[in-house]
Amino acid sequence: MKRFTSQAGLFYALVSSVAIVAAGVLALPDAAFAATSPCEDRAALQQRLDDFDASWNASDAWGLTAQFAMQGSLGAAGEPGRQAVYRELIERLGRAPAKRQTRLVRATDVGGACMVDVQVSSGERREAGLFLLAHTREGGIVAMR
Repeated sequence: MKRFTSQAGLFYALVSSVAIVAAGVLALPDAAFAATSPCEDRAALQQRLDDFDASWNASDAWGLTAQFAMQGSLGAAGEPGRQAVYRELIERLGRAPAKRQTRLVRATDVGGACMVDVQVSSGERREAGLFLLAHTREGGIVAMR
């Protein structure tokens, strides 16, 4: 009988250990590997804004247009689509000789995109702005106001 009890105890300990390990493995991805929102990566968002500014300061309408989503828009009443964005950029580029610098103020997750509040500086002029950026760089700029 004593031998049966020790085997039962060993079996119980083994099953308990496997159950604890399994529970830990199931919980681990949620706790340890939970992906942060792309909106929380301020350095990556600022880099995207810096890339936009670099193309703007170079008056590179094609480079700017490529950063927009296929149905992206520019301006409050902006018509969607890259062709409309390109036309709007051609009208805007070169108006201000001062270099543009965009600084990230706040980023908010809004579903599949980040709403990014910015402060835009150009010479002595400073104004608030707004970018709606897809979570991935490949998704592009959804809208800019």
